[in-house]
Amino acid sequence: MRVALFFDGKNFYSGWKDAACSSPIDFVRLSGWLVERVGGSSLWSASYYTGIEPELPSESPSKLGPFLEMLELRPGFFVYRFPRKKRSKRCHACGAENHYTEEKEVDTTMVADMLRLAAVDAFDIMVLMSGDADLSPAVEGVRLLGKKAYVATWGKAGLSARLRKAAFGHIDLAAALDEFAMGQTDAGPARGSEDSEVVAPANMDASVDVEDGEEVFLDELKRAERKFSAGYVGVNYFVSSWRSDRLDPFPIVRRRLLNRLVEAGKIELYDAAKGDRAMRRKRRAP
Repeated sequence: MRVALFFDGKNFYSGWKDAACSSPIDFVRLSGWLVERVGGSSLWSASYYTGIEPELPSESPSKLGPFLEMLELRPGFFVYRFPRKKRSKRCHACGAENHYTEEKEVDTTMVADMLRLAAVDAFDIMVLMSGDADLSPAVEGVRLLGKKAYVATWGKAGLSARLRKAAFGHIDLAAALDEFAMGQTDAGPARGSEDSEVVAPANMDASVDVEDGEEVFLDELKRAERKFSAGYVGVNYFVSSWRSDRLDPFPIVRRRLLNRLVEAGKIELYDAAKGDRAMRRKRRAP
């Protein structure tokens, strides 16, 4: 059973940043895990579609370029870049002209490719990495052509109800992050290899005292809440950048503890006023 993966770059990257705090991913391992997860036997292709910002000579190079170059060197991965279009809008109140860019052609090209490849029997199973409702007609069309179409997102936040109903099933990437995190191997966490971009710390294995780790995590969150008493504690900031000699410095370890504490009802996640994903200790009812 041949499996085709389609990545909606902006949607996938945004979810990866918010839900997984950009924890390093082994994309070869991710593709292999997805093939196995949907009952496939081989990867036919992994297509990554994304818009590219126009860069000015005075600006520093974008981090997206090296990421995409890394990605298209992975076996089976193909990257499709689309220049973002410059737009401007004048404020009716003050008369100021605001300049911005918007993504064009990405969604329409993805829809066309999914339907075209399904129609010529290029794959048996499709996995779409996106929660965007605009892609629902393509998933419905692929299904009508006799193919199984799954949708994969970082949790259920941002997942369109129509898209979920159109898909054969939903895959939660955030819940399975340990399966394809950088540094993992079939034998357990790696201590480093020639191909690894990140070396996993020794305390990522199962011997860690989970209860002690959770208590430390809650203590540090309490300290952060006191420091930012007038605002909020951002999930991405706390997992990736909060300085502590007591907490493991590796984001994926902190993310595991956070997930356990959320499931245990000791921490709750919410959307802050500025739209950032935030976290706080769950207060007990008096």
